Amino acid sequence: MTQPVSRRRFLETASDWSLRVLLGCVAGPRLAGALEPGGFARAPLAGACLTAETPLEKTLAAILETVVPGAETDPEAAPGAIEACAMNLLSDGAFPFRENAQLISGLMDGLATAAHGVPFAALPPNEREPLLIEAQESLPLLRLAYRAIRSAFYGGAYNGVGLDYVGFPGPNLGYRHLPEFSFRKPVSKELTDEGWMP
Repeated sequence: MTQPVSRRRFLETASDWSLRVLLGCVAGPRLAGALEPGGFARAPLAGACLTAETPLEKTLAAILETVVPGAETDPEAAPGAIEACAMNLLSDGAFPFRENAQLISGLMDGLATAAHGVPFAALPPNEREPLLIEAQESLPLLRLAYRAIRSAFYGGAYNGVGLDYVGFPGPNLGYRHLPEFSFRKPVSKELTDEGWMP
């Protein structure tokens, strides 16, 4: 007689199985073995960008480098997503990417292997971009990931590398340091007897 399976154990088994079926359908049979246990090997140090060490992280770094090219691939060696610590954003538990890092990495490696016979990170940038476009049709979460990667660079989520590159001078504090544009001057006058603003 077989023992009943707890709901928790069933969900753990079913989620792993369904992930492999999804990736198998999307990326084809060459994906076998692309999923590795665990996600990020370690947490980033405060104020430092996380570097790619594991195969999963190298695939994610290749995605970052493709979405916002940086020193490795930019013709002028301009900073990009990696220099703006976008890998930290993907590994941050506050966002939905850390828990899906294995799915994203496995999908991209599977598509790259099926199309070119090598993992995603081994492809040149011009061959990565079409695969990222193809992948977002199968995994809509990637569109959100691409926006998050851009926000790390253009929004200065972790450091000011991107903001410095685009020439952003910093937040406007109300021109408090310029007397002729001070917030201490009225910007309008009351026009009604009751004191309502116009």
